[in-house]
Amino acid sequence: MGTGWHLWCLGEYYELTQDKEWLKANADEIARVCKWLMNACQKTRKVDAFGNKVPEWGLLPPGTMADWEVYNFYYCMNGYYYAGLNAAGHALQDIGYPGAGDMITAAAELRENILRAFHWTQSQAPVYPLQDGTWVPAYPTHVYCPGPIDNFYKGEDFGRSWAYDVEIGSHHLIPQGVMSPDSKDAHWIMNHMEDVQFMGSGWGYDGYTSDKNHKDWFNLGGFAKVQPYYARTTEVYGLQDDVKAFIRSYFNAAISLLNRENLSLWEHFHNGAYNKTHETGYFLYQSRMMLVMEKGEQLWLAPFVTSNWLKDGMQIAVSQAPTRWGQVGFRITSHVNDGYIEAQIFPPARQTPDEIVLRLRHPEGKPIHSVEVDGKIFTRFERDKDIIRLNPSQSRISIRAIYK
Repeated sequence: MGTGWHLWCLGEYYELTQDKEWLKANADEIARVCKWLMNACQKTRKVDAFGNKVPEWGLLPPGTMADWEVYNFYYCMNGYYYAGLNAAGHALQDIGYPGAGDMITAAAELRENILRAFHWTQSQAPVYPLQDGTWVPAYPTHVYCPGPIDNFYKGEDFGRSWAYDVEIGSHHLIPQGVMSPDSKDAHWIMNHMEDVQFMGSGWGYDGYTSDKNHKDWFNLGGFAKVQPYYARTTEVYGLQDDVKAFIRSYFNAAISLLNRENLSLWEHFHNGAYNKTHETGYFLYQSRMMLVMEKGEQLWLAPFVTSNWLKDGMQIAVSQAPTRWGQVGFRITSHVNDGYIEAQIFPPARQTPDEIVLRLRHPEGKPIHSVEVDGKIFTRFERDKDIIRLNPSQSRISIRAIYK
């Protein structure tokens, strides 16, 4: 899946930096890999004896993920191919590279084929029970596995085959852009992972037994129990704008792997690879999402900052954070004992987003009463979401949120 992952990464790099010279210098090689993916998708376009498309029609040929050597049509892996092909295609289109439009079209076709295959396997699987007595449809990991993967591959990969439903399961389709974060499938997946998958015993460490997880579900739940940062559920909560779930998942996962000696992150619970690149990278990725986030054509600032960081006298400051519109900075200072929180925003100068959305969460949960922007009364704010919707600007913006 690294091929798709790398294409996605370079597409995001270009989006953040607009480094056209770098992209032009590497365009031919990027295009070669994109064309390889497009050609590989043709190999599975077969029909059965009745002339119907096979379930894996249009996906990449079987492959493996992580440490396990079981070849199959994994949804997570195909989702990376889609995300990479789509991101690289749009980057190449931006510099007028020949055939870039075909890459974007091929990516859209791959997305539809992934969803078609996912729902086909889902239709073959039993529904899953939740703790409240309701049931949700399955979210299969690969095409020919209509149910929990551990039921089909018992004891594989050192007894952790179930992790392929969790750490690198089909929830990846949400941040990859294949599945909408607001879809029913996305909410079904997250509800079952919270209720069941995150409550299972941790792999190789008795600090997270199922009994302990259920007793202290708030502090020990909310994250995967083999390699937490392989799962991208924290990002899913961010995409769903589920603030409290994001913060809980972010901190619970981080503390489970934190090396107290030097503040690096382990691969597994208190063991495994030392200062693992993957874990450190996704911790930083989630931290960036907490502070700065692109949402369509909107630039969100402090979208998932914990309210504990906005007690009276506290300050949050970000400078030169790269976004698709250019670098952004902001400073939030709490004066809640005096009834207000103020912010200074230094918008990106390269381009202007459609809207800048600032979230200010009062440490006592109080809603915003009124807002002043650059000294004038401002009415575009939402009390129930703690957000202020600001008009785009390339000059400094001063905000004061007043509480009663």
